Amino acid sequence: MPDMKLKYLLKLCVISIVAIFTANNAGAQYISFLSDYLNNVQVFSDGKLKQTEHLPLKSYIVSNNMLAYEDNAGNFKIFYNHYLHQVSSFASSYKVSDNLAALSMNTQLKVFDDGTVKNLTINLSDYYLGDDVVVWYDDYDKMLKAYYNKEVYDLDDALASDTMGAVTVGENIVAFVDSQGYMNVFYNGETESLCFGERVKSLSAGRDIVAFVEEPVNNFQIYYFGDLSELENFEPVSYKTGDCFVAYVDANNYLKVFYNFKKETVSFDEPDFYETTDELMVFGVQNYFKVWVNGQVYTLEIYS
Repeated sequence: MPDMKLKYLLKLCVISIVAIFTANNAGAQYISFLSDYLNNVQVFSDGKLKQTEHLPLKSYIVSNNMLAYEDNAGNFKIFYNHYLHQVSSFASSYKVSDNLAALSMNTQLKVFDDGTVKNLTINLSDYYLGDDVVVWYDDYDKMLKAYYNKEVYDLDDALASDTMGAVTVGENIVAFVDSQGYMNVFYNGETESLCFGERVKSLSAGRDIVAFVEEPVNNFQIYYFGDLSELENFEPVSYKTGDCFVAYVDANNYLKVFYNFKKETVSFDEPDFYETTDELMVFGVQNYFKVWVNGQVYTLEIYS
């Protein structure tokens, strides 16, 4: 069994890499890097190698479009769009997505967006990052805020309660419980209240989609491209979101996908496993290793 699980993980990695290099995103750089035998750090981008450091890195995070790292002296830098950006002399912490990087310097929060660094707050309490959105709690204003599409938005005024509710960040969407106890969604610059926060039994956010189970009836609901609808009357066994879709095992152990405003049954047999990443789902059923992408299912291999 451990060997079989290892095979699944390796195959998932391979498929994810293939998806990255074949995605319809002409602006993507698809960055990686290596350290040679002399400890020189060389970045591989668009088929070319470029040396950026001559000493080992202290830390790093690689996304599809950028490499963020602390150099050997602790300086924080980002390689993006074929250029090395000197962002800060240090970083207390940092997070990187495909399109944004967020870094804290003690209580200061900055965002790196398309080659530009912008200060967000000097009174940081906590922060979250998605591909297209940064969410943070400003401890001075007692306000939950978001950075999206180069603009700053106020999500919730917590001055009276002085507490921040639960926050879940997808790639371009945010679900959060406000100071009044309601679960809200921030999407495309707008905030919409969905239900009372204590009724949310579980929740997952992807790109353009939030899926959740609402008590007490445990119905399965989705917020999809700005519309709220019920997907199933009964709570699914499990569910996972991706880019504009949700995959789930329903109460009958059928594997289903909701995509492009339609629900489809991918397998009437209970899957051995399934995982979602970006635009695809990989799953195993009855010794067949398969991938679902853009509404199509492909069988890749038979395993035993």
